[in-house]
Amino acid sequence: MLDLLKNFIPIIASPLLSKFFRYKNIHKGQTCYLMGDGISLKWFDLSLFGNELTIPCGFIPFHKQFNELNTPYLILAEPFYFYPTDLTTEGTKKIIRNQIQKIYIKDVIDVYRGKQFFINLSNFPTLRRENITYIYKDNFDKELPDNYLSKRIDTSVGSLRVSIAIAIYMGFENIKLVGYDYTHVPSRSLHWYEKGEGIIIPQPNYQKDFFEIAKEFADITTITLDGEAKYINSITYKAYTGHDPIFRENYELVDERHLQVLSTWPGYKVF
Repeated sequence: MLDLLKNFIPIIASPLLSKFFRYKNIHKGQTCYLMGDGISLKWFDLSLFGNELTIPCGFIPFHKQFNELNTPYLILAEPFYFYPTDLTTEGTKKIIRNQIQKIYIKDVIDVYRGKQFFINLSNFPTLRRENITYIYKDNFDKELPDNYLSKRIDTSVGSLRVSIAIAIYMGFENIKLVGYDYTHVPSRSLHWYEKGEGIIIPQPNYQKDFFEIAKEFADITTITLDGEAKYINSITYKAYTGHDPIFRENYELVDERHLQVLSTWPGYKVF
């Protein structure tokens, strides 16, 4: 019954989901940065990425250099994220009040009304704005060929797949990943808004199957702190920008008020 219901969701919600189709090939042949929340960003000067359009995924709007980026679109694809409560995944599962989503709506979505936010359809009951485009699982554009990316592999699992799938649908042919640290070899864990320099944790075969298909649609390069990549192209931050990476702690990158809110999420090591 649940699977049957899921099959009907795209039909029932088609008036909402069809808004996404207006972005098809809107940036055909162009270059973009996709920016994640990897801890490598603590070494990066974001002003050096203002030369191309950037699509952030996560909490980059809390970064003090956010306004130095060219960001007409933002992605926060987590299902059911904009509800008053959430179920934690760190340690013992428990229901908590989601303080971050309140601030994200107030300080980001409602402030940057000229930007378009790609939000998971599951959040529709609790979050409705003119500057929101809802997304749901794979792309349901019926005009896409059978060999298209989303028809060959699930593109809705994780922020990296969602971001790349959206960028490819928009027509970007050159995609540069910034702050997607699991694509780096060696790979660091934790987020840029957490304390410290992260922990080296190997990510063998990370997204191998996905990248093998995605590379047919766009040239994908990850910008690393000091390493390489295994399944996609890579270039170090210094080689790409001509600047040495300089470490800055999270309190230098985020206002105290936003750090306090981020610290309310179990598992985030902010202080």
